[in-house]
Amino acid sequence: MSERPRILGVAGDSAAGKTTLVDGVAVALGVGRAAALRLDDYHRYTRAERAARGLTALHPDANDLDRTEAHLRALAAGQPVVKPVYNHAVGAFANPEPVAPAPFVLAEGLLAFATPALRDRYDLKLFLDPDDDLRAAWKVDRDCVSRGYTPEQVRAEIARRRPDVAEFIRPQRAWADVVVAFAPAPDGGPPGARLILRAPPAALDELVAHQGAGPPALRLRVGRDDGRLTEILEVDGRISPAQAAAAAAPIYARRPALAPLARLGAHRAAGAPGHSLALAVVQLLIADMLLAVAYARA
Repeated sequence: MSERPRILGVAGDSAAGKTTLVDGVAVALGVGRAAALRLDDYHRYTRAERAARGLTALHPDANDLDRTEAHLRALAAGQPVVKPVYNHAVGAFANPEPVAPAPFVLAEGLLAFATPALRDRYDLKLFLDPDDDLRAAWKVDRDCVSRGYTPEQVRAEIARRRPDVAEFIRPQRAWADVVVAFAPAPDGGPPGARLILRAPPAALDELVAHQGAGPPALRLRVGRDDGRLTEILEVDGRISPAQAAAAAAPIYARRPALAPLARLGAHRAAGAPGHSLALAVVQLLIADMLLAVAYARA
């Protein structure tokens, strides 16, 4: 693999699970192997300043996209940056912090793919597109627990942002190599995931073939997305530890340095830590895809 850092870009709406996904990918890659870049720290204004200008945090004018791209370019060249820090709890800026280059840079934010210059910076692009009701529940949970809002305030903000979601966030889906869509199970079970693989850099047949006994928890099929045929991998939210371990075995056979599944899949619900094996499998798959891209372009 080349020494040039490889960059994963993750875009999606507020509370789509971007940070949760990226944190697990960083764990999978290993300590010191990945630098996380939270692109929503690159807001141009405080919350009060945005309100005075009639902007939401989703609007490109409210974000310093040129500085974002410049920092991604520097990290891709192996140079450190000093990035801004935005305190989402109070809606104001905190002290900037340094980010050192690493073999992998994991960049996630609302507008990660908003401009051609940004899109050109990534080696692999993901768009998170969870079920709308599920994402709204995640946002209410997160913003009430960690940001001090009431449920009514969060729902009102979701409604206020809908035009900007349609104009600025949703169109970025078209640029993704992989779309990750979590959705609740019809029977009320834990959410599962659907991966729409427009440019899959990893062989996935092996995962489906090695998932062990019992009803299949991973299914690979060909389907339509935005009018075009593509591969779709479905991960059942009720996947068992034995099925997950069997499906992941081929990945670990070729990438033994990746962290074990037991260390992946962490998330928070109602302020308490939780764990999802479906999420762990998705994080492992993304780490494997990023490594495949890195070695293919070495």
